Amino acid sequence: MKKWVMIPLMILVSIATGIGYYYYNYIYKAPAAVESRELMETNSSYEYLVGDAGIRLSEHKYEYKVLINPVYGGNDPGKAVPGLKESDVALSVARFVESLNTDESLGIFLTRDTDTAPTFEQRYKFVDIVDPDMVIEIGVGSNNDTNVIGTSVYYDDAYYDYHLVNSELADMMEKSIVTSIEGVAEGIFPLEEGDSEYIKRCHRPAVYIRCGYITNPKEAQALLSDTYKANIARGILKAIDEARGKD
Repeated sequence: MKKWVMIPLMILVSIATGIGYYYYNYIYKAPAAVESRELMETNSSYEYLVGDAGIRLSEHKYEYKVLINPVYGGNDPGKAVPGLKESDVALSVARFVESLNTDESLGIFLTRDTDTAPTFEQRYKFVDIVDPDMVIEIGVGSNNDTNVIGTSVYYDDAYYDYHLVNSELADMMEKSIVTSIEGVAEGIFPLEEGDSEYIKRCHRPAVYIRCGYITNPKEAQALLSDTYKANIARGILKAIDEARGKD
């Protein structure tokens, strides 16, 4: 190609590259633009799940319904260490519970099924829509002491259902999960002030599961494994069966 053609072409390429760089870094990646896209993605995912829940509830007469709230999501990862985020672990375990469920009489519903960040009210709306028999919130633990290890389950001791006491549900969950993963049980604990307002507001059998410590190297490595997270989910499903008297 002749030199007099190459020079203008190179100038045009440079201008286009500069415009693209500016758009990507100062417009596409601008905080306001990122926040706007995440809000659109969150609302779209939320509306899909609401619609899907409505369809499933109209087509199936579930004997038992469980609502799972994977904590955090979107631009809020929750607790994090290099290569691992609480929001991802919570979502992965929740999706395994849903996908591994083979009991057609058991309906599993999630408050989010993508890396989005529904508001508290959006998440709580599912309680009204689904009217679940049980609510499970999933997260992980963290501690400045990296030697701290184990699965823990929290429950609301201010709510009482004589058919299924929250402390008993928490105990079932912890034992079942720890057996499934051959892990360590840290214990079951009542929620304290400031802990999981979601669980407290549900007013039904509900627990908050911390699937190990993201700050413990051994558990963090395990939580990277889909096999390990699937085994956590199997433990949760087994505890659900026990709680509803099917085990």
